[in-house]
Amino acid sequence: MIVRTTLAAVALAALSSLATPAIAQEALPASTRLSMPGEKHAWLEPLIGDWSVEMLVYPGPGAEPIVSTEVEATRTWTLDGRYVREELRGVVFGRPSARDGTLGYNALDGRFEWVTVDTFEPGQMVYFGRGDEEAAGFSLYGESTEAGMAPEPTGRKRELRFEFEIAGPDYHVQRIFARYPGQEEFLFVEQRFTRKPE
Repeated sequence: MIVRTTLAAVALAALSSLATPAIAQEALPASTRLSMPGEKHAWLEPLIGDWSVEMLVYPGPGAEPIVSTEVEATRTWTLDGRYVREELRGVVFGRPSARDGTLGYNALDGRFEWVTVDTFEPGQMVYFGRGDEEAAGFSLYGESTEAGMAPEPTGRKRELRFEFEIAGPDYHVQRIFARYPGQEEFLFVEQRFTRKPE
């Protein structure tokens, strides 16, 4: 009887230990559970790596682009796969230029979010998705105040749309569209990313 009771206790303890992870997962605080990488984070995997970048800047609607091929980018996962960190460096408009960005998926609000700082703008750029994203591509939306290329800032407000088009594991395109009050949206910047050979 004692042997049977002991064996039963061991078996019960073993089953309890197997069930603990599932119970612990459900018992996690919402903030912790929702911050864990999920399916939408996996959509960003093709963006990871080292890239050669062709950058085209369109000064205005219908204008010929200013092209730079002296740009490179590196993207890595950070915080255990929760966010993609981008470092973009090169020469644009004949001078050294840079952009750092953080891209992730907010499972609570159901949207992608993209925050960048760069040497082109005086402030941070913040973009939010609208929950209609797809794995092959998605758009994020933001707004900013234009500084402009003249000695004095224009101060014009503009709506921005940042588009990711993921053509495959070795090539994708990022586009920034701009729209000023009372005007149509136009392509402002296009960046073509080609994976560097290993």
